[in-house]
Formats: sequence, structure tokens, C-alpha cells
Amino acid sequence: MLPAPKPDLSTLRRVLMREIEPPRVFHFEHGIAPNVQEALRARHQLSNTPTTDEHTPAQWDREAAIYRGLGFETFRVWLPGAEYAVGGSRGITWGEEHTGPIQSFENIDTYDWPDPAQIDTAQLEHYQRTLAGEMGVFHVVKLWEVVRELMGFEGFCFNSIEAPDLCEQVTRRVGEFHVALTRMLCEFDCVFAIYAVDDFGYKTSTMLDPDQIRQMFLPWHRRIAQIAHDAGKLLFFHSCGKVDALMDDLIDVVGIDAKHSFEDTIVPVTEAKQQWGDRVSLLGGIDVDFVARAEPSQIRQRVQQTLDVCQPGAGYCVGMGNWVTDYIPVANYEALLDAARAFHS
Repeated sequence: MLPAPKPDLSTLRRVLMREIEPPRVFHFEHGIAPNVQEALRARHQLSNTPTTDEHTPAQWDREAAIYRGLGFETFRVWLPGAEYAVGGSRGITWGEEHTGPIQSFENIDTYDWPDPAQIDTAQLEHYQRTLAGEMGVFHVVKLWEVVRELMGFEGFCFNSIEAPDLCEQVTRRVGEFHVALTRMLCEFDCVFAIYAVDDFGYKTSTMLDPDQIRQMFLPWHRRIAQIAHDAGKLLFFHSCGKVDALMDDLIDVVGIDAKHSFEDTIVPVTEAKQQWGDRVSLLGGIDVDFVARAEPSQIRQRVQQTLDVCQPGAGYCVGMGNWVTDYIPVANYEALLDAARAFHS
């Protein structure tokens, strides 16, 4: 592989704000599976620090080292206490779609709601001292995905008709928590972006009526975006599925700076560039299924073709359409990285 570029956070920001033409290809990943990280570390000697327990300075340095070694400017962090204790969170188990811990007003009173004041910020405090402006982190905030876990997708749908006040109260509690989380995150210079993650879509449409999403969830995202922007942070928005019906709202009302998650069978990132690329930056877009199945030579060709379309005019970072899953062959991901480093328009 070609040498990784040196991280350049300030130029990345200008590229994502579409202020300048990119001097090189920049990279973004939603995340890299642990087994792929370990393989990359071993193959490219990205960190000699032995594996340690999670949530320790040594492990945080190890996490930063792999992204720095790959030439990335940003990577995702998860703070203890910043998530809801619901099955399915962070992909630990499959989420329960039929029901959840909150099905009544009584459940609201008995549920153990997380307290923003109890979030452990030690990792951000560490990165505040060690990243020194060379790199930045982004942290997830989410609304619909948490409400869906708390009530179940079916439970939410039924209650939106039978007990709409219940849905409103649960959404308000979740929204207030993530507004408080956003305010806290924005106090740290090492936080480059707030990463709003709500999978509003599936293969052919939004999961809920677009008007319901506009009324219940996007006002919270707008508040989060405003807090981020007031603090000089960017607002990245991740949503899987077909969310074309919401894109104008996300860009013009919420005020997102960049959109992530693209799939060839829904909206390829090259089509997204043509539709929205003059109004919002785009992140990733090299289809996960394609990278998992293709030959490295095919991946190199796809990266070249994608960059030919998406690199001009600024506002693009290459990367996976979703994330670097544990079934992605390491050689295939290396082909993506190398093709991006070798790109010349």
C-alpha cells in the first residue's frame, strides 16, 4: 500500500464546508470492526501497544493510533453512560421490534432513565490532551433509534394511534437527554463533529410517514445541530435506507453539514452527489456488499469511478457505505484505502 497521508483536520473542515477544492482524498468511516482493526494493526504495524481493558488510556491511545496510522482525521468514540440500556444497542444483540420496556405511562416512571450528569468523560479529557488538534472525534446522538428500542417498532406504531401522548413523552425524554449530551460534548475541543444517527429508512421508503418524522424527531435534530454549530462543531447525519423525502428537511431545516450511509440498491453515492452534492457534504458510499464480495481490482476501479464523480467540488470523504464490518476481507479494505491514496483526478 502507498503511505498514509498525515492527518490534516483544519483542511478537512474546509473541504466539508465546501470552502476549497480538496488537495487530496480525505477518508471517513462510521467504524471499523475489531477483527479488521487487529488485522490492520498487525499487517501495517500501526500500534505495538498490547490489548488492554476497555476504557483505559492505553486502549484509547491504541484506538487513536490505528486511525492516525491509516491517515484519518476523525474517528468515533462511545462514552460510558451515554447510551440507553436496551437490547440491540451498539449491535450487541438483535433489537426487539415488537415491544420494549416502555409500553405505558407507568413504565415511564419505573424505567431507569440515564442521567447526563453521570456520563464518563475521561476519554474526551484524555484526547483533549493527546490529539492536540491533529485529529478529532465524533460521538453519536440519536432519537428515533432509542425511542424505537424503548417501545419496539410495532409498539411505537400502535401507540402513535392509540396513545400519541405516550410517544411524545418518551421522545421528549430521549430528546432532552441527547440535547444535554450534545452540550457536554461541545465543551471539548477534541470533538470535531456531533454524529446524529437515526435510521429513518429501509430499502424503498422511510419507516414512518415523513410528516411524522418532521413533527416528532427533526425538531430535536435541529436543536442538536444548532448547539453544535454555535460551538463551532460540524453536524454529521447518518441514516440507512431511502430517506430522499427527508433530504430537503435535513439540509435546509435541520442544517446538517454531511450525510452518511449509502447503498447501491437504494441511492448510490454518485447519484447522491448529483442530487445534493452542491448543498451538503457526503461521507463514504463504497457499498458494503460490493466490498465484501468483489475482487481487489474491482474495488480499486469502483473507488476511482466514485472519486471521479464525488471528489470535484469538495464536500466528499471516501469510505464504506456503512461501516467496515467483521466479514469484510482485510485485503479488500486495503484495496479501497490504497485506491483512494493513489487517486489523481
